[in-house]
Amino acid sequence: MFKNLKLAFYGLFCIIILQACIVFQFFGFKFWLLVFEISAIFLSAFLLKFIYNKTEIIYQEREDIAKRFFNDCMHELKTPLGVAMINIEMLQIHNKYTHRIKSALKQMKLTYEDVEYFIKNRHINFKAKRMNISKFLNDRIKFSHIMANVKNIKISSRIKPGLEIFISEIELTRLIDNTINNAIKYTNENGKIEISLANDENFAKFCVKDNGIGIKDTKKIWKRYERENLSSGGFGLGLAIVKNICDKYKIKKNVISNFGAGSTFIYEIPLFKEKFLDKFENDNQLFGKA
Repeated sequence: MFKNLKLAFYGLFCIIILQACIVFQFFGFKFWLLVFEISAIFLSAFLLKFIYNKTEIIYQEREDIAKRFFNDCMHELKTPLGVAMINIEMLQIHNKYTHRIKSALKQMKLTYEDVEYFIKNRHINFKAKRMNISKFLNDRIKFSHIMANVKNIKISSRIKPGLEIFISEIELTRLIDNTINNAIKYTNENGKIEISLANDENFAKFCVKDNGIGIKDTKKIWKRYERENLSSGGFGLGLAIVKNICDKYKIKKNVISNFGAGSTFIYEIPLFKEKFLDKFENDNQLFGKA
């Protein structure tokens, strides 16, 4: 918003300067015309600067109010959600109803974390670190099993141990959870999901394959608020967040899908190397993210 206003300000300023030059060229040294144009320049500049400053103050105040509102809302949601999850675990009752409740709570937790990340990502630079993606991925698969079990979906995995990458824990969680949750959401009951992690010389290759309903337009799914199936619920933030993370860490992403026969999400994540760390930090400093 401010960028556009600044451009308008400088654009109008340049137009007035140009007008002054034209007047000067056509009318020579007619002093009163030159004075008139210069006065118009300074008056316009003053008015535009005044409007810009007032608009900036109003916008900043509204942004601060919105930020406080969202932070308060997120806190109010997180507390009862945490209490509900702890208490359902303490019940020690195992039947289809408690499994459904656990699944619903975990789905709510994923949605909460997506919204929280979406809000914080505008103001916070999440600190990247060296991470064992093999171990971390196994932990996230365990987290996803309850949601899969409700639909009687079988998750199988082949994870190569000991692979390390450079990323923040929060962003790796969002990438993995959103991809697996997306597969669960769009796979029918009694379906199958295959998760694999392998590597070549430079990349860890993370794949999630399902035999679900498939995707008509694989480009559209990465856009914010876009959903392939509106009846599945959600805000359409998940894969937009994944795209943002992939762009940030130079992760190659690809989707292979046959509509009605399933989809495969493939991510090639740069393996951790000292030279990669130096390059990543230099890139962040270059773009002012460090």
